[in-house]
Amino acid sequence: MLLRVGTRRSPLALAQTNFVIGLIKQIDPRIEFEIKSIATVADKDRVSEFHQFGMIGVFTSEHEEQLLCGEVDFVVHSLKDLPTSLRDGLALAAVPKREDPRDVLCGATLEGLRQGARVGTGSLRRRAQIMSLRPDVTVVPIRGNVGPRLAKIEGEDGLDAVILAQAGLSRLGLGEATTELLDPHVFPYAVGQGALGIEARVEDKHIMEVLQAIECRQTRAEVDAEREMMHALGAGCSLPVGACSNWKDDRLVLQAQITSLDGQERVVAIEDEPGENAKQLGLAAAETLKLCGGEKILHTSYREFCSHFKMLQS
Repeated sequence: MLLRVGTRRSPLALAQTNFVIGLIKQIDPRIEFEIKSIATVADKDRVSEFHQFGMIGVFTSEHEEQLLCGEVDFVVHSLKDLPTSLRDGLALAAVPKREDPRDVLCGATLEGLRQGARVGTGSLRRRAQIMSLRPDVTVVPIRGNVGPRLAKIEGEDGLDAVILAQAGLSRLGLGEATTELLDPHVFPYAVGQGALGIEARVEDKHIMEVLQAIECRQTRAEVDAEREMMHALGAGCSLPVGACSNWKDDRLVLQAQITSLDGQERVVAIEDEPGENAKQLGLAAAETLKLCGGEKILHTSYREFCSHFKMLQS
């Protein structure tokens, strides 16, 4: 059996794809794989900031098109990039065990950052959260793969630190670059961060069965709760919504946070449910955030987001 796998072309995307292939081969070594790399709109444009592309599908639209036209059999995504609503005929077939989802500082610690330090990130959420904790720093927008981002520390760009995901560093064997793991209760990570999402066609029952064999039930419950919360808020992955999922015995605890883009306001919700009620948990967290004023913060963030997007189009 030959399976064609869609992925982005970055070193991290290829590492993640080979990881998934390895999991499947452990179950059925007879399966062969062909990797088909697909360039997304964000891969082709290496200049614009991430949020300027639009809110949905920056790294996934081309892959879904390849799936729907039968060019590939499944696609491996960083789950944080995958929209909460998939195209008709496609499904989130499997979510393997999650890597460490925390954000990290590379180059300095949070307390060790000098006054006025230049901190690099391409994420509006990370920008909002670092400004909430350290309003004195200057946030510098950066793009590119993990290696080039790390090279900006004390390079010609003169950055004091960059904020990255520990999962990506670990998958690339660059864990030693981490200076500080950020406490997710204070600096919540992106919805789905650290998890991989494998997308396939619903009609391909056999392929769906193969993929579901590598699913981690605990991770699936976590990301189902986080994604349901994001969906209920109507927020895309570009807006400043963070999450932190933990287990207390068989109960899943979801802490969710919305932060204004200037870091001046934030609201937090903490809810828990049995693991099998993950989606209800996400809905409850979203409702609490709305009641606490989170919807107003998101609307303001969205307007600012749209103004950036309109500037790009003008």
